[in-house]
Amino acid sequence: MYARLSAFIPRGVQDTFERELKYNHINVDERKFIGFLLVMALGIGVAASVLAGVFTDIHPLIGFLLGFFGAIFTTYLLLRLSSESKGKYVENILPDALQLIASNMKSGLTTEQSLFVAGRPEFGVLQYELRNASKRISSGEKVDVALRGIGDGINSGILEKTLWLISRGIKSGGQIADLLFQLADDLKEQQALEEETKSNISIYILLIFFSAVFGAPILFGISSFIVQVLSKQLAETPIIDEKSMPANSNLGPIKAFASGKKGAITPDFIMTFSLAALFVTTLFSCLTIGVITTGKEINGMKYVVPLMIVAFLSFFAIRFALTLFFGNLL
Repeated sequence: MYARLSAFIPRGVQDTFERELKYNHINVDERKFIGFLLVMALGIGVAASVLAGVFTDIHPLIGFLLGFFGAIFTTYLLLRLSSESKGKYVENILPDALQLIASNMKSGLTTEQSLFVAGRPEFGVLQYELRNASKRISSGEKVDVALRGIGDGINSGILEKTLWLISRGIKSGGQIADLLFQLADDLKEQQALEEETKSNISIYILLIFFSAVFGAPILFGISSFIVQVLSKQLAETPIIDEKSMPANSNLGPIKAFASGKKGAITPDFIMTFSLAALFVTTLFSCLTIGVITTGKEINGMKYVVPLMIVAFLSFFAIRFALTLFFGNLL
């Protein structure tokens, strides 16, 4: 049933989930997984629609759409973050793996034997890919093709480029062991440069972090409290008859203010706007941190939940403090 339901999902979405499942080495039928995800998302959407209609003023259709697409996006986000994490780990240990393979070749082992022996548990998902490549070479597959296949199960651009260089070196008749040693040295040098760059830009990350979880919440908390105080004070201001004031066109705003007319901006609106703006600010701050640290926005999504919690706690904390000290104004 789940496999049949997957036919309602666009092919591009199916390919995306299939690729992420492969990166995470989840050995399930991708069509069944997508069909199950569709059923789960529908269930969450219906539950969100009911809750929105009963407990909030949100339209049930909007609640359904938020629940449905939120479930699909959250599942994809978890798979993507997991594959990115595994790919980053492989990139960190890749120089050591290349040196180990080259050392095995120098010691007299064949290519497939060198790959199989190099498949150690500490290499994580790279262990399985190295051993699979060894088995494919033993079964008669070309060495360069088998090596290029290692990157199919790992979400790493550096690994893909490295394997491409190795395959080009094999086709040109170069010594594989020497090429692997040279690539390992180049990768270590590149990693050292990346670490130096991260240390140089750490101050920018701290500024973004402080602005997102402390600066913006404090400003929004103070401004929303001031609007609440002003609204309370204006509500208690005696209403003045506009006819008793001079008929001067320049006094229009003053006459409206003095007459006690209510504006379109209310404390509730400012509160809603502050929370929405704080959500957007924190979200884009996390995406910016992801770009600065890893070069990919998606890697900043893992900071969204903790930073959101701290930001909203800061917002309500500053409002609580202001109410505690200046509550008599309300």
